[in-house]
Amino acid sequence: MSIGKSSLISFLTGFGPGVGDLRLKAGQMSLSGTVALPTHMLHTRISATVEDNGEIIIADLAKVLTFIKTLPQDALISLWQPKNSTLRVISGKTELTLPTTDYVASHKNVSKAMALVSDAETHHWKSWAGKALDCYGKIQVADLAQLKSVEKVVGKDTPVTMEFDPSEQHVEFSAGNRGGAQMSICVDMEDCDGEAAKSYYGAWLPKVLHMIPSGAVELYTSDDYVAIFRHTEKDHLLLVMDKRGE
Repeated sequence: MSIGKSSLISFLTGFGPGVGDLRLKAGQMSLSGTVALPTHMLHTRISATVEDNGEIIIADLAKVLTFIKTLPQDALISLWQPKNSTLRVISGKTELTLPTTDYVASHKNVSKAMALVSDAETHHWKSWAGKALDCYGKIQVADLAQLKSVEKVVGKDTPVTMEFDPSEQHVEFSAGNRGGAQMSICVDMEDCDGEAAKSYYGAWLPKVLHMIPSGAVELYTSDDYVAIFRHTEKDHLLLVMDKRGE
């Protein structure tokens, strides 16, 4: 399969923090991947020119990204990997080869996660893992862009609080330490429904929200629980776990 440099970098960096390897699927003129970690679960897809359907195993994501970033900006990159064999990342006469692996850490819990996704879809996203999702609202992804500056303002490793406020038709993200810098961002919602809710997430939340493709997402959540961001037009589903990681 082949894909442009900028598109591939955006895709590979879009799985969020803590992802060191990937199991991807190439088929139907697209490249897709799913990760399931204690912090978040994410499934996404991007268009690509696929000549042969199959899996692509990236055993060392950091090395692949470092290699790709050295290539010219307009580079066209080919990924080729026979089953259970070495991955070849090729651009013109420049090539990186990487051994495959049977163990992909970011993928080991994907089957369980996708079973929960299937169950949630069956119940029209009214519940997750047996617990009700009482809150719903639609958000424009562009309105989440302000979250990028949170870490620069309040510092690293600062937990993020998310408050769902149906009376004001917005969701508020806040971070900071008492006696230090504190920052809050209110994002308007459409079709908002449910009760007021408040949950706590890790400092990684702004990073994974920043990776959502442009457009609109539906937010499903509940008090002190998971938050699910489901894209309305693209094959992109993000679930962030509360700080307990349950």
